[in-house]
Amino acid sequence: MSTITALEAAMPAIAGATPYPWPYHGTFAPARTALVACVDTRWRVEGASSDEADARLALLAGGLGEAGALVVAVTATPARRPQGGAARPPQRGPDRGRGWLAADVEIGAGATSAFYASALDDVLRSGGRTDLVVAGWGLEGPVHSTVRAANDRGYECLLVADASIATDPRLAVASCEMVRHSGGIFGAFAQTGDVLDALGGTTRTRSGR
Repeated sequence: MSTITALEAAMPAIAGATPYPWPYHGTFAPARTALVACVDTRWRVEGASSDEADARLALLAGGLGEAGALVVAVTATPARRPQGGAARPPQRGPDRGRGWLAADVEIGAGATSAFYASALDDVLRSGGRTDLVVAGWGLEGPVHSTVRAANDRGYECLLVADASIATDPRLAVASCEMVRHSGGIFGAFAQTGDVLDALGGTTRTRSGR
């Protein structure tokens, strides 16, 4: 039995996702899944709620990565980084700090969507990743743009709302409602706990293996 077949047999769709259990094809297989974490520092809002979202993003990266998903961190390209400093790259191992994630791949994007002027599509397709979990900084910006662009390219997407940070909190609900009322055009959305429950409550990071 192949790795993907074994994982599909073990993990049903995420029932807590809205507007349908995710993924639409009925089986949650980490071996064909990627976490796309949008972490362009220009969209990072400081505060306790942001720290909590980062902590959940780190749990997603750890749980999904441990189960076999690819973890991709998408930052700004050098030309798009803020004046006076570079975007913080994802760190690995125990020194990465609270609320951060260890990524398998780091990619720079040329605009708001993680797919624009980037190698993301090539990396996903070469790795056989058809189902995307998307979260990170800029829920109403990079995260939502990436979900829409991914669906245009045929990927099956799950937006994880509580592992994302909205620069304007008033737009957080609207961003999720857009997915809810799209009838599946933009995929589905869920909470971090829904994903971790589907993984059997895994919260270990790969650095702790």
